[in-house]
Amino acid sequence: MSGQPETEQRIREAAFRALVKHGYADLSIKDIGDELGQNPSLIYHYFDSKDELLLSMLDVFVEIFLGQRAEEPITDAETELRRFVGQILHPEPAQVEAVMSAPPSDIETAIARVFVELWAHATWDDDFRSKTTAVEDGLRDAVERIIRAGIEREQFRPVDPEQTADHLLFLLKQGIHTQTTTNRSDAVDQVQTIVDEILADISREN
Repeated sequence: MSGQPETEQRIREAAFRALVKHGYADLSIKDIGDELGQNPSLIYHYFDSKDELLLSMLDVFVEIFLGQRAEEPITDAETELRRFVGQILHPEPAQVEAVMSAPPSDIETAIARVFVELWAHATWDDDFRSKTTAVEDGLRDAVERIIRAGIEREQFRPVDPEQTADHLLFLLKQGIHTQTTTNRSDAVDQVQTIVDEILADISREN
């Protein structure tokens, strides 16, 4: 089908915006079609169901948070780790627009809401759980790679890279979840403070 990759991407972007507005439980293919500005029947030419469409959308998180980072050399591990944490806690419009041509206006809130909605659905759906596991594995591997580079360049003390990466990823996830699902508006800032303390602890300069 002519233009298939471009159309699929437009549908994913529309699904992202619609999910932010309606939440997973109330989201329908019609809502996505309305957001797309097309008859909902078009969506079924590319995706068999709402779940198949949203499952494919999980790759958006990898593209936003990681991009081409896995192939890039690490010259300053601490700067790179701070950059990684910043992209997850405070995604900038520019980095999102590199993946989505028409993201929601409040992209930080939008990404957090979609993250919580899709990860919550993984509680009940094995396919989603497999995909969220793969996404988290990719994020953890990226953090572990940065920590190993910092140890090799003697920026960081010889900590356990896997355990430290898990610790940081758990913190980041909890901060996003808490800020999105409670009235703790300071949750992300508190996570940033704890991350700063961890970096100070593993840095050889301290």
